Formats: sequence, C-alpha cells, structure tokens
Amino acid sequence: MMKLEPLIRPWMALFLGFAHAVHAAPECTAPTALQGVDAERFCMIHTFRVACLTRKGYGVEGENWTVPLSAYDECTILGCDQLMEQAGDLSEALFRAACDVIKVDRSG
Repeated sequence: MMKLEPLIRPWMALFLGFAHAVHAAPECTAPTALQGVDAERFCMIHTFRVACLTRKGYGVEGENWTVPLSAYDECTILGCDQLMEQAGDLSEALFRAACDVIKVDRSG
C-alpha cells in the first residue's frame, strides 16, 4: 500500500497556513486514541471545517464560539470528503472520531 503521509503533508501545510492567515483558527487537539497520521488527518479535517464555517460567515476565533449544529455537521462532512479525495481513504478510528456525524433515530 502506498504511504499517503508524504502526499498529505504539503497540502496540510498549505491549508493550515491559509487558515491561519485568514483568522486565528481554534487550536486542534486530536483525541488521544488517534496517533501519527490519523492525528494529523484529524487536524486537517478540523482545519477544513473551520475554513468552511468561516466562509459561511461564522466567527470561530477564540475558545467560546457557537454555530448551528447543522452548519457544523455540514462543514465536518465536507472536510471529511475533501480529505478522502486527497488521501483516498480514512481509517475506521479516524472516521469514528472525526466524521461520524450521522445521528440515527433508533425509536420506532
């Protein structure tokens, strides 16, 4: 299997630089269960999500920001899709930690 890390690093650096130039993006802290490439990818999704929310006009600078859950979920899905396009696939652990935003109604 091809190593994706060397392919992702330049994109991540470019995108992180752009996001920080536009505004002070909230810091990313990956869950402790994610290590290595998964932790880096988690933060890439975070950066994509923040950029998406910023484009929608939400102020997400600082620590105490609030956005509608629908906008947050939409931007999360778009970030996951963008990373999957660049990386090819996501590990199960990363998907569960960052991309699993579908809420299932189990009543019925």
